[in-house]
Amino acid sequence: MVFDAGHSLWQPIVAVPARNEAQRLPLLIDSLGQQTWLAGAERRLPIILVLNNCNDHSAAIAVCAAAQHQKLLLDVIETNFPASQAHVGSARRLAMERALELAGDRARSVLLTTDADAVPMRDWIDHNLRAINEGAAIVGGHILGDKTEEALLGPRFFRRARAQLYYGSLIDRLATLIDPVPHDPWPRHSDHTGASLAVRADVYAAVGGIPALPFREDLAFVSLVRGAGYRLRHPLNVQVQVSARLDGRAPGGMADCLRSWLRAEADGLPHLVEDPKSIVARLRKRGMCRHFGALPDSGMLPVRSSASAQSFRRTETAEIERIAPDEPDAPHSVPVKAAIRQIKRMIADKESETCVI
Repeated sequence: MVFDAGHSLWQPIVAVPARNEAQRLPLLIDSLGQQTWLAGAERRLPIILVLNNCNDHSAAIAVCAAAQHQKLLLDVIETNFPASQAHVGSARRLAMERALELAGDRARSVLLTTDADAVPMRDWIDHNLRAINEGAAIVGGHILGDKTEEALLGPRFFRRARAQLYYGSLIDRLATLIDPVPHDPWPRHSDHTGASLAVRADVYAAVGGIPALPFREDLAFVSLVRGAGYRLRHPLNVQVQVSARLDGRAPGGMADCLRSWLRAEADGLPHLVEDPKSIVARLRKRGMCRHFGALPDSGMLPVRSSASAQSFRRTETAEIERIAPDEPDAPHSVPVKAAIRQIKRMIADKESETCVI
């Protein structure tokens, strides 16, 4: 079946990988069934649910939950990948590829993906489509923790999580001052993970889709899209709540992070983060790439006057992804409080520079 996008400017299709998520899938499906986008009389929301090597009742429970919402068109794919491929990357790719098959006009279809333990806000689809309509090719949603579940992890966890969140917001503010991106202006956030991504179907196809990696397939995909010259946006109003569970499904995911924080707090280990100096060096490299299309020592000359705008954007973003990509595994060597003080001083200095006439 191909869904006709002609009745609407954009046709969203949601793709979700899941493994033994019988408990949480009803919350996700109910949140999708209550999306404000569905207020249009003829609108229907296709949902592709890939159940990866499940041994619970996820399929039956998902079907039952979707039946409560007449405008949801649930397509359940049950599969058993071989052990080497039984991971979130394979499942998310399969879900997205099926969503791509269902897209009618790819230039007017938007593929959205989230996680099985996530709860998108009721306006999640509307705000994603608005960002796409304003020129974004891919949209990263703001990931919020479930406050009730986080509270159960104790006050020491909460302090660490709050400090990490504040540090991250300062880093993003500094980024907008050192390496401003006109199509992704401040205020914004910096999340672009599988818990909330939206991408035009034609863009998804153009970059070859999500890599079937055992973890961080989402970050690898975003890097491909940016490297191809497409615009990424981080609107604050695109929001998804995720669980604070400790029994995650993907290695290196949120659950692993939370467990490591709890162990560090229990062992009295300091809260370390990336050295702000390393971050500034990366941001400056990005700014140079954005200005010249390549760093001076890369053997490429500025081509702004002779290349088309799209060609130039592909050059600059490809260089950024090659020379100064995101570094999720950067060494953590500076205490978070010291790093926050440093970054706040840097922000104040940069903001004062912009005020000078």
